[in-house]
Amino acid sequence: MIDKTTQIKVLLGGNAYDFACQTLGVDNMRDSKYSDVFTVTERQVHEYVFLNGFPNGETPKEERGTEGFHFYQERGTWHTWYKERNIVSDEIKFEDSREAKRYIATTLLRMAGTGVY
Repeated sequence: MIDKTTQIKVLLGGNAYDFACQTLGVDNMRDSKYSDVFTVTERQVHEYVFLNGFPNGETPKEERGTEGFHFYQERGTWHTWYKERNIVSDEIKFEDSREAKRYIATTLLRMAGTGVY
């Protein structure tokens, strides 16, 4: 059994499909749900992030103009947004750190297509 911390790090920033097939012994994910293969819950992911932050860290300053989901904290405020085709959408600012981390972790899980949420 793979420890929960490793699973969480993969779900938040790794390649969950490859990990499931290569490490967890799943032939393919067409016939399996990520929530059946990974033994962590969304709540456990949130608790990990509250204590440890995000495995891949915040969006570096030099990458904030690129496409994709971005987040960083500045002066106690968390900033999040999504950029695609040079259009910024879903821009949100959070004053509450836990609320921000919960939102970011859930967004990363959804973007990974895992269904662990």
